[in-house]
Amino acid sequence: MSEPRVNELLAIALEVLEDEGLENLGVGTISRRAGIKPPSLYKQFASKADIEQQLADVGFRLWATQLAAASAALPASAARRDHVSALAYAYRSLGREHPQLFRLMNERPFLGVQLIRAVGEATTIDYGALFPSLTAGMSFWAWGHGILVLEIVGRFPPEIDLDVMWETMIDAVSAVE
Repeated sequence: MSEPRVNELLAIALEVLEDEGLENLGVGTISRRAGIKPPSLYKQFASKADIEQQLADVGFRLWATQLAAASAALPASAARRDHVSALAYAYRSLGREHPQLFRLMNERPFLGVQLIRAVGEATTIDYGALFPSLTAGMSFWAWGHGILVLEIVGRFPPEIDLDVMWETMIDAVSAVE
């Protein structure tokens, strides 16, 4: 496999995913966009599932990059709330910028703890200091994830200010000691 070619095809697959939706992500569509025949695509990927797995990996790397940038922008004196906010908005940013990729990352079978660890290792945020327990950390993620999923699919009434909703969650999570 040629890594540059795989990356090029993954970029095309990501475009197809975002343009056509997760349900319509197909080898034929990716191949047509790439200007190749489906058998040529299989010279770079073992299967459609392999393409999806590698796209999910791209998503986790994007998330890690966003988290790293957000954590690097925080001053050493940043308050706990600033760290929680950086995590929340990096997560929200990924979902809003790549809603179909976000779905792929979260609606398919869990892809493995190693990816989550890689995301965490990309930041300078001390998760243990932010969340007193795994339950508290998972609760934060679940709350933010729920808001984001509903935001992406447009399930909130128009009078709801989503920025205020996110800030409310960040304030509440930041208050947990």
